[in-house]
Amino acid sequence: MQKFPLKKGLSGADELHEEINEYINVLMGHINPPITDGVDTLFEVSSTYLARAKEIEIKLLERERNGDVPAGDALKKFRTGELRSFIELCKSAQNQGSRRITMALSELNLKDN
Repeated sequence: MQKFPLKKGLSGADELHEEINEYINVLMGHINPPITDGVDTLFEVSSTYLARAKEIEIKLLERERNGDVPAGDALKKFRTGELRSFIELCKSAQNQGSRRITMALSELNLKDN
């Protein structure tokens, strides 16, 4: 279960592009995140965005398997291009968020000793 809601389902390639662009703007610090959770914020937000991206990917792959998305279709290009890059961005942000949490815990342990 995620800490904040996101869109669900699939729409056209242009709408999906707009959706992930908003998420990219958050991860890049251009707009405020949907939650403020201290040192956990980056990890939580990127994990939620990654889950949404994988949901989109799964649904697109299902449509492709059913023959609903032809080879040159905009949705297939979206999945193999922008969505794939966004997934990598989310993974990198998630790793950075995890390192921030580890550093904060290390600093806390040093203060306690």
